[in-house]
Amino acid sequence: MLKRLSKFSLRLRTFLFFLLLSLCVPAIIVPGFYFAYHHILTHQDPASSLLLFGMASCMGLILCIVAIGALFDLNIAAPIQGLIRDIQTILHGNRDHRVELETGKYLDHLPETVHDLARQYRRQRIEVDQTIKQATAQTTEQKKTLEAILKDLHQGVIICNLNNQVLLYNQRALSLLHVSGDIGLMRSLFRVIDSPPLLHSMRRLRNRLAENRFENHPDGLSASFVCATVDGRYTLEARMSLVLDEEEKSPESYILTFEDATEELNALGKRDHLLREATEGLRQPIANLRAASEMLSHAGHMDDTIRTQFQDVLVAESQKLSKKLDQLAEDYHGLATGHWPMADIYSANLLSLVSLRLNDEQNITAMMTGIPAWLHGDSHSLLLALVQLVHRLHDTIGAESFDLQTIARDGKVHIDIIWEGQSVSSSTIDSWLDTNLAESIGGMSLRDILEHHRCEMWSETITNNRARLRLPMIPSHRPIADHTSEDLPQRPEFYDFSLLSQPNKITPELADTPLSELSFVVFDTETTGLKPSAGDEIIAIAGVRILNGRILTGESFARIVNPKRIIPKSSIKFHGITDDMVKDKPPAQIVLPQFHEFAKDAVLVAHNAAFDMKFLQLKEAECGVNFEHPVLDTLLLSVFLHDHTQNHGLNDIAKRFGIEIEGRHTAIGDALVTAGIFQRMIPMLKARGIITLNDAMEASKKIVEVRAQQAEF
Repeated sequence: MLKRLSKFSLRLRTFLFFLLLSLCVPAIIVPGFYFAYHHILTHQDPASSLLLFGMASCMGLILCIVAIGALFDLNIAAPIQGLIRDIQTILHGNRDHRVELETGKYLDHLPETVHDLARQYRRQRIEVDQTIKQATAQTTEQKKTLEAILKDLHQGVIICNLNNQVLLYNQRALSLLHVSGDIGLMRSLFRVIDSPPLLHSMRRLRNRLAENRFENHPDGLSASFVCATVDGRYTLEARMSLVLDEEEKSPESYILTFEDATEELNALGKRDHLLREATEGLRQPIANLRAASEMLSHAGHMDDTIRTQFQDVLVAESQKLSKKLDQLAEDYHGLATGHWPMADIYSANLLSLVSLRLNDEQNITAMMTGIPAWLHGDSHSLLLALVQLVHRLHDTIGAESFDLQTIARDGKVHIDIIWEGQSVSSSTIDSWLDTNLAESIGGMSLRDILEHHRCEMWSETITNNRARLRLPMIPSHRPIADHTSEDLPQRPEFYDFSLLSQPNKITPELADTPLSELSFVVFDTETTGLKPSAGDEIIAIAGVRILNGRILTGESFARIVNPKRIIPKSSIKFHGITDDMVKDKPPAQIVLPQFHEFAKDAVLVAHNAAFDMKFLQLKEAECGVNFEHPVLDTLLLSVFLHDHTQNHGLNDIAKRFGIEIEGRHTAIGDALVTAGIFQRMIPMLKARGIITLNDAMEASKKIVEVRAQQAEF
């Protein structure tokens, strides 16, 4: 019977086992019942007959259940348990272990299936092991190659996570840092390298990444700087590079490469000292010589001819020595600058860090103003110098509020510290120069930092109640303007004056306010196309505030907007904003109310303003805001001021006013350029009799009418 069972499926066999068990019940009860009935008829004793019947039935059932259970265990449960042990052995002990097929012959095809799975598992494990072995061999080879490269590198290399813990380093790093046990995996880098310059560079790179400036930046996500070992004995010329996570595009670590610049900078320091002795040490003798010659020229007891000859010789020699002294001083500055590691710096980044540091202190506020520019220098030392100068001005003249701005002029980029009050004397400024800065490399003084940057600062009065401290810096080595977009066509001009203002919303008091006293928000938009009424949408909007004639660079608004539609490739070439860049950004329903709040109580200014205002006004109902601000258009004002030319594009006007174009065809870049243009238009408008807001609105309206008439012919 068991042999016949082996032909059935496992489920059927299990069913037959329990069917047999159920058939045992009537097979035992029926004979027992017959036996009990016969006993009752024969012995006339029902109680004893029922007792015997019950006992016999129970014993019979128990024996059947035990027998069937033993049979089930032998043919089903035990083989399954054996298969489980075989599987566990293959998985955790011996992958070559063989499954016994005969022990589970009544389990249908389960043993064969487990046997096939085990065979495939062994084959897959062999393939995986071979792959791992090959990958390990390749990784080992690459590791040896990397170790060889790192070993042969002249530079020290350290890779750290964002907690500044060391992940990898080469032997050259240990040699340059002159350490052994102080550096190790997962130990803090700040155990061996002074932290302020490194943290400053990290902050610069994070800002560059957050503002998405790294793609077009000449250094990408790298920055050069100077730092020192913790004990101050060794000075390092270093470069930091951020490593981004490929999916998140967020920083996950950084690579630090460095060289020992101690001897070079020490030699430079010695040359500085010798040159200073040769220049500053000779200044006083030359001054005495010149004074003596002047006194000799007034001596009355000497023969006139001899006195004249003697005087001419002394004056000529003193002038020659003075000229030589100036030449030595100039050469000294060039020597000092040429040996100090520097890089191109965007002034907005530098001055924003200065403002943040100063605004964290009590009794001092600093506002970044003006149009940013590129300069060449050491960002960290300039940061320390500017902070120190503001502190000195605060202590000397009591000023608490300062403007920080840059102006590109006469081949220099001037950094200006501006305050309300009187200028500072040259002798006072000279007394600050020998101040040593605690966070600087080697305790440099203000004089050292300025000499490295070939900078001679001075103070001067701007107006009756405002003064500035000016630091002329070397301009950037990069092109001063971004000309990549100059050949792109201009936006179409809009002349619908109803889009530019709502006269009933302009109070007489506001209309009669001088332009120089108004608050402006200069803004620009980037869009999917040039047809706002045909479904094109805003994809970026930016604005910058002008108050009391100052461009408040630190008070700006810049947002990318999700247009909820595909951005045409034809428009991407203008602004560079792609679908991937906007997919996670908020829609106009969120951004435009934010901009409306930013521009509250201000006059809006834009170039070709009707174009931008049309996009805003088409979204008013959907966004729940009303842009009822007065609006001025720099295109119309340019036509009014320069009616001799037909060139009134943003590039053309910026060129006329000498304003550098940085980040053209980006919302914030164009807003800053337009702000610089409008700032310089205000005094020109005043000279033409356009003083108040109403004057500017009327002048714009006349230009609109003229341009509309011209378009008809």
